[in-house]
Amino acid sequence: MKPRLIAYVPSHLHAKVVALSKKQGLTQSSVIEDALAVYFSVSSHHERDAALIKRQDEMIRQMSRIERDQNAVMEMADMLAWYQLAFAPPMTPEQKQAAKARANSGVESFRSHVAERINSGRKLLGEALADAVFSEDDFAQIEHPPVAAE
Repeated sequence: MKPRLIAYVPSHLHAKVVALSKKQGLTQSSVIEDALAVYFSVSSHHERDAALIKRQDEMIRQMSRIERDQNAVMEMADMLAWYQLAFAPPMTPEQKQAAKARANSGVESFRSHVAERINSGRKLLGEALADAVFSEDDFAQIEHPPVAAE
């Protein structure tokens, strides 16, 4: 046997309970029981939703860090290409072949160093950004000729 519960409700809620029980052919107790079950299940949904929102916030922060790191890498690649193009002397075909041979032998060493660093768990970009403080004097300044108006 179920425990008895006595509650006082406003007359407009009582009228809704009576109308719904007549409409669906249920007892008033079963209508109220269903309403309470829904009410308490919503509370548990709020707890679950709060946990999901917390996890989602963590993931958003992680994605923001990834985006920040990716932007830093793109900026570094752009600066590297710009400096290479701005300051590298022109090469003869023979010099280009020698440079490619040196690069091919050095790239394997570079890749193994990168793999070791990744496997160790250290993060170069995070360390570099934390340690680096740059000023305009650290970079070469190139005077660009004024563009003639057309």
